[in-house]
Amino acid sequence: MRPTSTSGFYLSRKAVVICSFLVLVLLVVCTVLAILYGKLIAEKTGICSPTLEPHSTDWGTAAPGRQGPWNNSRLPNSLIARNYQLELWPRSLSGLERPSHFFGQVNVTVTCIKETEVILLHSHKLLYTGVTIVSLISPDIRCTWLAVENDYLVIELNKKLITGADYIIQANYSGKLEEYPTGLFISNYTEWGVNKTIIASQMEPVYARSVFPCFDEPVMKATFDIRLVHRPQFVALSNMPAIHFSERLEKNGAWKVTTFNTSVKMSTYLVALVISDYGCVNTTSNGVEIRVWADKEAISNGEAQYAINVLGPIFSFFEEYFNVSYPLSKLDVIALPGFEANAMENWGLLTFRKDILLHHPKEFTEDMFETSLVIAHELAHQWFGNLVTMYWWNDLWLNEGLARYFEFIGASVVFPSATIDNIILTEEFLHMSPVAEKEDNVRTPDEISLMFSGVTYNKGANVIAIASRIMTKELLAKGLRSYLKTFSYSNTVTDDMWNHLQMAVDSQDAIKLPASVKSILETWAKQKGFPLITVNTTSGIITQEDNIEKEMENNMSNNLWFIPVFWMKNGSNQPVFWLVEKINTIPEVKCTTDEEWVLLNFNISAFYRVNYDDSNWHRLSLQLNNDPSAIPVINRAQMISDAFHLARVGHVDIEIALEMTVYLAKEKENLVWLSTMEHLKHIESMLTATSSYGLYKKFFFDRVVPFYHYQMKLINHDFNNTNNDEINISLFVLTLETVCQLNLKDCLDRATSLFTQFMSNPAVNTIPHRLRKVIYCGAIKAGTIIEWDFAFSIYQMHISISDDLDLLRAMACTTDPWMLTRYLQYAMDESKIPKVHSWGVFEHVAKYPIGWILVWNFIRANWKMFEARKAEYFDWQYILWTLIEGFTSNFQIKELELFLNNTAKGHDVSALLQQSNEDFENKLKWQEKNNPKIYNWLSRNIG
Repeated sequence: MRPTSTSGFYLSRKAVVICSFLVLVLLVVCTVLAILYGKLIAEKTGICSPTLEPHSTDWGTAAPGRQGPWNNSRLPNSLIARNYQLELWPRSLSGLERPSHFFGQVNVTVTCIKETEVILLHSHKLLYTGVTIVSLISPDIRCTWLAVENDYLVIELNKKLITGADYIIQANYSGKLEEYPTGLFISNYTEWGVNKTIIASQMEPVYARSVFPCFDEPVMKATFDIRLVHRPQFVALSNMPAIHFSERLEKNGAWKVTTFNTSVKMSTYLVALVISDYGCVNTTSNGVEIRVWADKEAISNGEAQYAINVLGPIFSFFEEYFNVSYPLSKLDVIALPGFEANAMENWGLLTFRKDILLHHPKEFTEDMFETSLVIAHELAHQWFGNLVTMYWWNDLWLNEGLARYFEFIGASVVFPSATIDNIILTEEFLHMSPVAEKEDNVRTPDEISLMFSGVTYNKGANVIAIASRIMTKELLAKGLRSYLKTFSYSNTVTDDMWNHLQMAVDSQDAIKLPASVKSILETWAKQKGFPLITVNTTSGIITQEDNIEKEMENNMSNNLWFIPVFWMKNGSNQPVFWLVEKINTIPEVKCTTDEEWVLLNFNISAFYRVNYDDSNWHRLSLQLNNDPSAIPVINRAQMISDAFHLARVGHVDIEIALEMTVYLAKEKENLVWLSTMEHLKHIESMLTATSSYGLYKKFFFDRVVPFYHYQMKLINHDFNNTNNDEINISLFVLTLETVCQLNLKDCLDRATSLFTQFMSNPAVNTIPHRLRKVIYCGAIKAGTIIEWDFAFSIYQMHISISDDLDLLRAMACTTDPWMLTRYLQYAMDESKIPKVHSWGVFEHVAKYPIGWILVWNFIRANWKMFEARKAEYFDWQYILWTLIEGFTSNFQIKELELFLNNTAKGHDVSALLQQSNEDFENKLKWQEKNNPKIYNWLSRNIG
């Protein structure tokens, strides 16, 4: 029975058959036309038809004998990127579950601002199956090829693009998932004993081009519409929140498609992608959802809790301080296994190395302070770097220097001791390069990578710290807020920063500067080196010069700095003055009595060193002995650092530096000891084989032991209490290591006691993780073969990498030569010690006086064994460096030369020999010059 209807129309069975046949014919015709069109496009572009398998050979990888814009390492200014529509699909080519490649589709919307017949996009190791140009009047593609040298996909057209017109560049392509954390990479991890994988990205500085064809320069900001295809059991993350989920079916099963909201305008290096089976914890701050992602085992153990606790307060502080709202609705923070960098500031999706971000709640350590610094650094980037970005990589300091400066300020929200006032002192004074380079000097990927240096980060932060001192913190904040608001979603150069700081200064009358902000700060930012100020307190003459060795007269320069001098006299602050010439006379710095003293760079106003006349150095040391509190903590650290550095390069006698440390038995401040310990241990290493060593050990012992007892009192003599806020765990470990090496009985007894407990119950190691290397070492040093063999048995269990390394170092601490010799023999037996660790054995043994001669003799006697194991020169050069430090005569250096020349013929050892000779000659010169002085000084000062 047919249905009846009072309306509509009716077709007979015959008509239906005819219509169906016509539709089928039409579909066949359309398919044929589509195939023909695809072949035509492939012929025009020089690209193969789409296929699942990536091509095994490159296509068109060289310019056809012509010069063009592809020969320039910088993009032409003919196109502006507006938007990327990007889909990525990581998958396996072999049908295995673990992905090995990714397949991508991208539509890049661009606007033509200058007529051109050539389109260049950055592309690195991507293989294409189709490239087209779409617009109202689509231009024909003459050819498409890869300019490999400059990482370009080159699209040559038959006619010019029209100025003002929009075009869409469409590409289908594939690439390989990297095992190394660059571009789009895959990493392994374990979760409750199960092996798992995670896919993540690292685009900075120039790896976006290895994930999708793009205009990979920071000034080429655009919006991004991202879609990720992945297995349904995984979660996909990107810069923006996910807004849609769908399913894609194929013969190998179902796939989940996660679509993300359109991003804010941003640079390509900030694009972030993660596909994982992670879990998360979350909170909110000012309406922004914050989530910390990690493997589910870590989440279950509470290891993400510390990070989620500090993210909110630091985030809120920055929003208020910068007076610019965070523009996204969410902030994801994820812990990645095998991530090389500490962290990356991708907008809305911060990626962290796992051990930096996560902490077990029962192990509160100084690592949490480091975590706070890194979190604050990456959060500061959401404004400095993401919202406002440097125009080109030569001005990277506008990103990294500002973030480095604000990491201390942000971390102080949760760690009040993290003050920016300490940044200048706690960084090495190795700022020999300008903070910003000329744009033409930074063009290639290698040159760009060189910009990520300590100079960019630390010197850049110090420049801002100087601005804060001379402008005041309030005016600095005003200038930075204006800078952020003016250049939001845009790019800047260094002059833009100077201009906005100048505007803040010009807006008031209280602070007067001797020159423009640019003139002052560029002497610090764009000159090589940093100044040394020399003060004569008898004449009042002050000079400034480059901080270089006296012997390097050929390197003397005419550099001048605008130096703000904050200073004090007899413990009282004095009015600031400016040094702007090579030589200045400041009558106020004259001292007329034996009780008067002056101190320059009060509370560290800028990074420069200060040298005084001998009389003032002596009066400062007397003040330290009488009442160190009259001098600020940071300046006590600075004076000791300056004195030892200046003694090392020949500006002052070594006795002056030693004199500044006499008072140290009274010193209880971590900052001073952090500055001092390195210098004291360096002097110790220089004296090991000299007649002064015994006296120096006693001098060092008498100063450091009181500080050890003070630290032990802070933790109530219980190593499990090292989470005390007043304890710097790194310094505490260094102090323990030092006093144990100096044979302090209390330290050795505690180490032995803890190690004995461990030996009685190896399944439960109660020794705090951060102290294990020093406890193991102290116990083995004080112990016998029983302790050593136990340590070796634990090492062979390979409980954890960190324990392996701690035990490896500790087993070199024994003072029994026969045990050390046996240890070296074990290092040549891969069944006992893996090859990857064997070189560490030699290096650690050679660091001790009794060990270095054993290593030297062992290498010479067993060279054939080294050769049999195919030892590479670069594997053992580090051992030789350690040995060189222990040599005491030119004869031994000659032995080294003869040995290397006779045995390492297949290696280029000339550089090592030259450097070893230079280092040893410098050491001998230092000892010849300073050892008699040190011996006499110690004899007078050790009663």
